[in-house]
Amino acid sequence: MDDYLVRETSVPVGEDDGAAAAVSGSPATPGQVPLESPGSGGLVHVLVHVPRRAAAQRERAPLVVCCHGLGESGLRVAPLAQRLTLAGATTVCPSFRGGGAPTAGPTTAMSVGTQLDDVRAVVRTARTWPFVDTSRVALFGRSLGGLVAALAATRHPHEIMALVLWYPALGSPESLRQRFGALSAVPRTFTHRVEGRDILLSRRYAADAWNLNVDAELARFRGPVLIVHGNQDRDVPLAVSQRAAAILPDARLVTVPGAAHGFADEHLVAATRQSIDFLEWASVLGAGEVSQ
Repeated sequence: MDDYLVRETSVPVGEDDGAAAAVSGSPATPGQVPLESPGSGGLVHVLVHVPRRAAAQRERAPLVVCCHGLGESGLRVAPLAQRLTLAGATTVCPSFRGGGAPTAGPTTAMSVGTQLDDVRAVVRTARTWPFVDTSRVALFGRSLGGLVAALAATRHPHEIMALVLWYPALGSPESLRQRFGALSAVPRTFTHRVEGRDILLSRRYAADAWNLNVDAELARFRGPVLIVHGNQDRDVPLAVSQRAAAILPDARLVTVPGAAHGFADEHLVAATRQSIDFLEWASVLGAGEVSQ
């Protein structure tokens, strides 16, 4: 028997952010959480893993929200989420609107801004669940999800205790500026290649990222950060993470020899172990708070 439950949650759009989400025991079914404001439109589908002790409300578990990369869904980060849940965390894997999941809408409707709205809504909803320890909340992100997780943490540092980033696309705004030169030169749609796939994006994606000063935002986050990056990454150069590690006040960078963008096999195993060890060191994972 697994030591965790996979659960579904659904909250209508426009529901007060403080309203607790209804949680059922339906296995392996994506759930839904509301966006931050009724005007944002739509629902974010999520996959939630809850330790059995927390599900029985014998203790409150830490929360880790896992952010996928460009052109993906929450299933891409579910294997790591499952390992984190076995280590004691409630994990939430959102499938960002326009992120790449069949039910998420076209990628041309997505931007860093919409994904930040999605993460914000997920965190605020999950913090209302009775089995979550709101004093221990962390974000994980891979690739573009790493940029989104980092920005979400810098903008809401009182809610986020720690960050884990795998090959984060922190240089994406600068890459856009170098590619097009001026926002007015960005076509209505364009493609971005990652892990051998061409992802169709829109001018809105460029517009939302164009003026982002990622370095300045990173410098504001005081919590501990783990960055794991392969030295053979052709999609996001290792130098991006080296720069971020130098800017962040409390960061450690782990370089994975021979690893490209998107860890697999022994690289995935090693990165997962390092991430769990880091979250234990940062006091995110560990003995749960006993429910009253």
